[in-house]
Amino acid sequence: MSSTIVPKARPSIHRTILEWFATQTPGKVLDAPAGYGHLGMKLQQMGHEVTCGEINPDIFKVPDLRCIYTDLNREIAAAANSFDYVCCVDGLEHMTDPYQAVSEFSRVLKPGGIGVFSIPNYSNLEKRFKFLLHGYLTKPTQYDAYVRADRQLFDFHNSPLTITQLDFIFRINHLEIIDIKRNAKKAKQNLLLPFVWLLQLLNVFNSGKSKKKHATHLTLDKKVLLGGNNLIFITRKSF
Repeated sequence: MSSTIVPKARPSIHRTILEWFATQTPGKVLDAPAGYGHLGMKLQQMGHEVTCGEINPDIFKVPDLRCIYTDLNREIAAAANSFDYVCCVDGLEHMTDPYQAVSEFSRVLKPGGIGVFSIPNYSNLEKRFKFLLHGYLTKPTQYDAYVRADRQLFDFHNSPLTITQLDFIFRINHLEIIDIKRNAKKAKQNLLLPFVWLLQLLNVFNSGKSKKKHATHLTLDKKVLLGGNNLIFITRKSF
């Protein structure tokens, strides 16, 4: 049965997150949105105590894991400071209120706990060039597709967050980015290396004030500029 439960997100995202969790002490984990339950199932097999949340729990397929209805735009049905880890795989971009979602994740996370968030990499060079050409970060949502989805907004990318927006949302909710991982390298992005070098060279001549203002430690991070389709943020709750 477990072999038939696959990731709803890109398999490389789950693989990267699970490799990170393999180095951590087992604890209480919230996985939301849980999708089909693949990540929660694997974390349970690692010895974690897993709670799953999903806005569409009918799609959840793991029989021995409890999955509760969870609309991250509103609230998580859990007490404050109740989880050692929270995981949100490709969820924030689907939120109509990602600020509320991160606020709720932070609320239920214990002080010193770890939040793991994956999100499409809207800040890599490939996306920046596409924005220059097309004027959007994510493909326009077609009204017909919205109707076919029974007018459920959670099926669409409603909040294409850049890395500076995401960092701000984390910071105001007491989450500090301690590591950034990419789900996979894209060989074709090596063709953009000259642009990376140019941007980093130009940044050398910026003042410290300018670098801070434009958050170049994030926007010019090579993992971000040449990252794959997704980035995984490891964050820690300060208090």
